Amino acid sequence: MSSGKPEWLGILEGQLKEYPQATTYSFATLSPENKPKVRSVIHRAITPSGLLLTTTDVRMQKPNHLAHDPSVEIAWWILDSAIQLRITGKAYIVSADAATTRKAIQAMGVQEGEEGKNEWWQDKREQLWKDLSGHLRGSFGRPTPGTPLDQVKEKPEDWIQRLDPESDDPKQKKDIEFAKGNFAIIAVQPTGVEVLELKPQPNRRTQWTKQSDGSWSKVEVSP
Repeated sequence: MSSGKPEWLGILEGQLKEYPQATTYSFATLSPENKPKVRSVIHRAITPSGLLLTTTDVRMQKPNHLAHDPSVEIAWWILDSAIQLRITGKAYIVSADAATTRKAIQAMGVQEGEEGKNEWWQDKREQLWKDLSGHLRGSFGRPTPGTPLDQVKEKPEDWIQRLDPESDDPKQKKDIEFAKGNFAIIAVQPTGVEVLELKPQPNRRTQWTKQSDGSWSKVEVSP
């Protein structure tokens, strides 16, 4: 058993420091029909309490899936070091809506400290919004993802191409307000982690499980 920063988190942080380009992972959720749905997302940040953050458009399916069942799994392959991390846990949406954020804070059990405040999460959301490329920011102001094109009024060539983080121009300001309203954080709270190392011979496979007291148990298993 170990308390404090989990060993696996130190491994992940070390990998991201050495290979900062390794930010894409597969993110699996359950649909309301209890069917697995997986897609690639971009890692955005790690909070002081060890939550893993990525982002989404609130109009996409991920928020609906997480409202149905917050259970998720991540498969994260670090190519250069030949390390795979599989992370299971629960994920919650932090959006512009204060009630949604309060619900997430309560579900994550982070009421104590800075992460227990809506203001902290909105500041983080603002920071991550500014970190996006202009093209990606623009995507949050386009038609609802998944809408059949024959049901979309605007032609694709007329869609917003890019957005600045903020603007004094009235038209841009309105577009930014709409787009940012669709921008949300997904906060992943890990409960189980497996690290598979393929470079050492023999290969190594280690599993950590979060206990009810917040500590982590560790077991080394055959790869």
